Amino acid sequence: MSNLQTSQALKDVLPTFSGPFPAQLVSYVDSLYSLSFQKIPVLPHKADVARYHLCAYLGALRCQERFSLPEPSSQSIPVQPKLLDRLLDDIEEKVVRGSSSPNSTPTKKRTLNLMSPSPSKSAPKVSSPLKKLQFLKDDASPDGSQDNPSKFDMESPFNTTKPSHNDNSPFKTPTKKRSEKSFSGSPRTPKSAAGSPSGPRYVRSLTIADIISFANNFFIPAQVTPDLVESFMAQKHKFLKKNEWLLACGLIHAAYIRINAKLLENTIGKKSELQEQLFQYQKGGLMKANMVMWIKIIEESVKSEPWLIDLELKYKHNNWTIEDTSEAREIEGKLGAGYELLEHFGSMINPSVMFNKPSQVEYYNNWTSRVKEELSRT
Repeated sequence: MSNLQTSQALKDVLPTFSGPFPAQLVSYVDSLYSLSFQKIPVLPHKADVARYHLCAYLGALRCQERFSLPEPSSQSIPVQPKLLDRLLDDIEEKVVRGSSSPNSTPTKKRTLNLMSPSPSKSAPKVSSPLKKLQFLKDDASPDGSQDNPSKFDMESPFNTTKPSHNDNSPFKTPTKKRSEKSFSGSPRTPKSAAGSPSGPRYVRSLTIADIISFANNFFIPAQVTPDLVESFMAQKHKFLKKNEWLLACGLIHAAYIRINAKLLENTIGKKSELQEQLFQYQKGGLMKANMVMWIKIIEESVKSEPWLIDLELKYKHNNWTIEDTSEAREIEGKLGAGYELLEHFGSMINPSVMFNKPSQVEYYNNWTSRVKEELSRT
């Protein structure tokens, strides 16, 4: 995994982080990625495309306190939401816990076995060293003293485990959130509430700002977005018991296939790519097959709306009215050729706010002279 790919994956899981990433963090994530191929050569459910992001997410979570990182986000990890927790648990158990700093000597397993007391008849049989630590931790009294003095004490002078000589290594930074699973005795940790579509990770209802932000990801023109929002607000009550993201995906899909009709007709695979992008950008925990099914249903129900018919006439059949052409030429005369590209990048400069500029004065003089000339002919 190259540093460029590592940095890109870190940017996706840490979208609010500004500045270059620490070299130790990049190196740590890179080592996790390489180690994951040794431990888990093939991820289940065709999730190998998300291996970069999974390792970056766990690495950022583990090094969060050391490097003062923001809360990592799992929204950009290209994997189905219902499989995300299972994949993170698997990589954390087999890769992250087994990783160690290259400058420190890993503790031998037999060290724990030599310091562990001989099993008694009443004590349950514990198989792994990790489960032994959990067993000893659970039997400790609330005030910090152990009920059984013969049990292993981590602070005892008889503990001959050598401390790590690389305390500054990011590999030794304690995890913040997922560390609670470190002492889990069961082989599989049950999913939390955030792993289900009804948990806090997913938002089933959208605000107007959410719809506009969602539409901007697909470069929906600014003059089309108000009609899209109005149609959404008029029909959102139909999805009260379902998920409003289904309606948002359907409306944006309906607008996109009309605005880019020629591109979709001339390019193979663009429709599937659009569906994949809708699935990646949605934040409602939708299933892809269910989303595609509802896109087709919504397309049939909204295809007769005036604003969609207007889009189909303009972009698909190239039937622009005289008013549309005049307005487009008027704007192009003020802003110059290629102004659409500026609007795609969020430029807020338009003819309604262009005043007291030399170009405006020249434009006004040309306009007045043309009007006077036309009036003189009549």
